[in-house]
This record gives sequence, C-alpha cells and structure tokens, in this order.
Amino acid sequence: MPRKISPLPRLFVLAPLALAGCLEGMPADPDAPRITQRGTCFAYVEAEPGDTYALVTGKGDGTRQPPALKTKPMSANAVDAAFAREVKTLQIMPECLAVYAKPRAKAAPPEG
Repeated sequence: MPRKISPLPRLFVLAPLALAGCLEGMPADPDAPRITQRGTCFAYVEAEPGDTYALVTGKGDGTRQPPALKTKPMSANAVDAAFAREVKTLQIMPECLAVYAKPRAKAAPPEG
C-alpha cells in the first residue's frame, strides 16, 4: 500500500514564496532598500482602473506603512515623466539614505 505524504512540508516551502509577493517595497534581496526602513525615500507607480496610473511617494519612517502621497490618476506618459523627475530628485536629496523606485513597467494590475 502506498504511503500517504503529508501536505504540511509543501506548505512550509510554498507559504513564504506566496507571502513575499504580497508586500510592496519588501524585496527578496536583504540588502536592497525597503520602504519600511527609516530614511529610505520611495517612489513607485500603481495601476489604476481605466488605463491610468498614480505615483506614490514618501519617506520610510520605520513603520510597516510609512506615510505617502498619492497623485491623481494620470496617463502612462504623464506618470512616466513624473516618476523620472521624482527619482532624479530623490537621488540628490541628502535626507534620503536609500532610494526604492519601481517604474510603471513593474506596476501590478489594478485590483477589482
């Protein structure tokens, strides 16, 4: 009679992989900037309904959800230009100890 294998070991392997994809600004590389780190400035693009995008910017304060500003929905060209300006600004700001940036090409599809 074949032995029945418990699904529990598979759960331990798959659960961390599934959770890793759920957190914005939490890269797999431990040395990469994270928005949860104090002093990390961030800018990323979120997809909005209707083929529009919003730019989210802020500075990590050590909490899981640091305060951020979100723009009104924009076209792809407008958000790309705003993102480029914002990243350029963040790279020269002395209070930004690290910069986390995610362009429109890596934006997740809108929820819903």
